Amino acid sequence: MSGTRVVVFLDYQNTWHTTRALFVTATSPSWHGHVHPDRLGELLCRRGDAVDSRRWLAEVRVYRGQPGSRGSGQLRSAFGRQTARWAGINGVSVHTRPMRYWPDGRTNDGRQRWRAEEKGVDVLLALHLALGARDDLYDVAVVVSADTDLLPAIEEAVRLGKRVETATWWAPPQPQRALRIPGRPLWNHYLDADDFDAVRDDTDYLALP
Repeated sequence: MSGTRVVVFLDYQNTWHTTRALFVTATSPSWHGHVHPDRLGELLCRRGDAVDSRRWLAEVRVYRGQPGSRGSGQLRSAFGRQTARWAGINGVSVHTRPMRYWPDGRTNDGRQRWRAEEKGVDVLLALHLALGARDDLYDVAVVVSADTDLLPAIEEAVRLGKRVETATWWAPPQPQRALRIPGRPLWNHYLDADDFDAVRDDTDYLALP
């Protein structure tokens, strides 16, 4: 297919934490704050039509930590249902890394409690971003993240002649800071509450069979 190939790289946990903080009330159900990756990708692709009407969405790549055996069985099941739904959407691919768990005290009945932490997800995203530029898998990369660890990969993609855009969630008084690289302007798509409402996914994956 001719035209300008746009690939969206979505740091999913970064998005979920930010949308929860900016657009979801504290009393909302725990599953609110999720987004449909395909809808977000289409929105970001269309945002560039003013400068390039030949843009088309080639892929949305979702990066996320995968719960392990020390995590809640309910959360593992919900994760499986959600990522399976994403993987079934044409043009969406899911890339995961196992969560790391740390001791975090004990429950009231004496059982060990564990704190989960993503490990290696940002490295995987950065690797795919840089290799995708080297292998000419896209013309435009849109990075949905504010993680500064991604800056070296963004710099490499730009050095290889690719256009890199970023996207951050925005709401006063705590907008997410956009990524910047020295001497090179990056077009950042500021996503507000209306944008979130257009792509939000309020499905309770915990309750699905």
